[in-house]
Amino acid sequence: MIDWQHIRGRTLAVLATGALVITAVSACGGDDGPSGSGKRLNVEKFRQQVRPIGEHGTVCPLPYDVAAAARKVHIDGTVTPGEPAASGAEGWSDDEAAARDPQSNLTPVQRVNGVALTCSYRVGADKIDVGTYGARRGFPLNIALPVIQRDSNARSAVLGPFADDIGTGEPQRVIPVGDGHVAAVRLRVTGPGSAAMYVSSETLTPERVADLAGALAGQLD
Repeated sequence: MIDWQHIRGRTLAVLATGALVITAVSACGGDDGPSGSGKRLNVEKFRQQVRPIGEHGTVCPLPYDVAAAARKVHIDGTVTPGEPAASGAEGWSDDEAAARDPQSNLTPVQRVNGVALTCSYRVGADKIDVGTYGARRGFPLNIALPVIQRDSNARSAVLGPFADDIGTGEPQRVIPVGDGHVAAVRLRVTGPGSAAMYVSSETLTPERVADLAGALAGQLD
């Protein structure tokens, strides 16, 4: 379901370091199958899938069917996958105090014991990025806010309420941000942790971006 009224005046500290931390909202249930196989995402299994590709790989470890999702929402164009990039497969930290300390040496991904994966595609002449984020601590989409801000031209003042809406809202609810070239979804997960996904496009209309995000999120539900 697409909610275009996502800015509701909530008060939340605006992103300062690229690692805004809000309360984790975990959603459990469904089949505990491998991520990306039509089952709900499991953060630990997701981490294991990402581990082999390191920072750069050749195949997206989550088998999103972008072509099927595009057809479902009436987006035309041949789909060509690009090279994925990931972080967070190594170096998780159990140091809760360091995770809360803004002066610690932990990276934003380590602060939430997170996994960050971006899979890029060409759909016709358009470039589509599908970012999937999981976290065992905190909410993972916060570590993607700098990228989301860049791709959506969103003002810093709206990023906090946007992340709040995703983190505390219903799973599978698509929320656009900024100029509408980015839309995000909180995913249902099995096991501990939380997960979210965003889709960005260079040329699709806001409605098409949101529709595509919803179709791809549905493949993990």
